[in-house]
Amino acid sequence: MMNRWPPSIANRIKVVDISENFMKAKMVIRQSWLNSAFDKIMFGGTTYSGMDMYYGMALPLVLSQHGIEAYVFTKEANIKYVKAVKTDLTITFELTTEDIQAYVKGINENNKHEEWLTAKGYNDGGELCAETKLLTYVRNWPRSKDDET
Repeated sequence: MMNRWPPSIANRIKVVDISENFMKAKMVIRQSWLNSAFDKIMFGGTTYSGMDMYYGMALPLVLSQHGIEAYVFTKEANIKYVKAVKTDLTITFELTTEDIQAYVKGINENNKHEEWLTAKGYNDGGELCAETKLLTYVRNWPRSKDDET
């Protein structure tokens, strides 16, 4: 599904590996004239869009394995561009058991939880080019009017 999502296609983002339990994933952003400036450096927005989308799609699937129906969005993000991206960019994502336990506990106690998660992007030479910290907000679904706080 992620590889057929229009923003992924437009930004040349492709999922190349996902673990069976959705706890780890790898995506590649193919560098091209469509997502690069005149100097052949990948746009920062393209880099960020590839780093932002996985956790929002994976967390509902992981939490459903714990009996929790949830919706997810990025509440805040901090991206650090370490090196100009002049090649394809490989992005790695990893959820830990501790991350999931924190979400489950927060949702069971408060119907919501937020946690900082990290995504890292590497060029073809294996050099770190970008690191994003994402404050990922999760809430029970469906939300009732009594739970609006």
